[in-house]
Amino acid sequence: MSRYPKKKIDGISYEELRRQVKTGQIESLYLFAGEEEYLQERSVRLLVSTIDEGGRLFNYSTFTIGEITQGVKTTAVLAIDNANQLPMMAARRLVVIRDFDKIREEELDLVLDYLKRPAPTTTLVFRALSLDQRRKITAALMKTCTVVNFEKLSEAQASRYIEAFLKSRNCRIEPAALQHLLALLGTSMGRLMNELEKLVNYAEGGFITNAAIEQLVPRVREPTGFEIWDAIIKHERKRALRLLHRMLDDKAEPVMLVGSLGGLYRRLLTAKDLIARRAPQEEVAKATGQYGQRLKDYIAAINRLSREEIVYGLERLAEVDVAIKSSAATPRLQLEYLIVELTMPENVRRTL
Repeated sequence: MSRYPKKKIDGISYEELRRQVKTGQIESLYLFAGEEEYLQERSVRLLVSTIDEGGRLFNYSTFTIGEITQGVKTTAVLAIDNANQLPMMAARRLVVIRDFDKIREEELDLVLDYLKRPAPTTTLVFRALSLDQRRKITAALMKTCTVVNFEKLSEAQASRYIEAFLKSRNCRIEPAALQHLLALLGTSMGRLMNELEKLVNYAEGGFITNAAIEQLVPRVREPTGFEIWDAIIKHERKRALRLLHRMLDDKAEPVMLVGSLGGLYRRLLTAKDLIARRAPQEEVAKATGQYGQRLKDYIAAINRLSREEIVYGLERLAEVDVAIKSSAATPRLQLEYLIVELTMPENVRRTL
């Protein structure tokens, strides 16, 4: 699917969709949007399950616009024609359209007309990882469809899904092991579920431990300078140190880490000054490389910091850079002290 600057969209959650479908509330038009593709797939399967099993083969179709299948290019005309067909041996049919951003201009009116008068016996689902809200088709979908938001999960949300899944499999996970699992894999439910299946089989109904995770789960998630910066800004010292240690253990160059954090702090200072002179959000986005909800979170973080605190961070990063290059103490120790200082609230640091 095509990717665009991430935009926060309003809509119901996966859990709300599941509750609605369970009570028989199924809409004619849906827009699934967001990076959590595993839950998108699960939602499609949920809708498929509402079709009588004997009729699913005839009443469930997926169209990926622009894809070549058996020598024929998939178009919006094919998808809408299928959506307009009556269901066979079932009450409803389900049609899913992927890559709708590739719908050709000459087919757009056909799709817009369908959105105004959708077939009463069809559920049509448009799927995307991200939305280009500048496009006419996206604006139309957001106005006419029930939007289901599949934004990337927070660690707390992912933890709840993991614990619920393990409970359904008569298995449990130690709290420390759960945090370790998230640190290794992140919050992508697709990756997590693949590894959880292995862990459940290994635990055989018992506890999943740190030892099991070390033995069975590969490290596929690498922390970034942005993650450490995020932990620093939120004064989450333990998380910042944990991320630092992982990167150093994975042979990250200390000087490169300092440079990465320095770049983030310089952009932070630039954004602080832009906001102070009330520059348009588009200018702040361009200067920081943050868009949509991430930009809003970025600005919220900036507003919690004084300009002096940002400048202090830049000065300390410069000092640590020189210290590492001149072999003053070990790089690890220099970086650990740096993290401790930067995660210290400004009013506390001033009293020292």
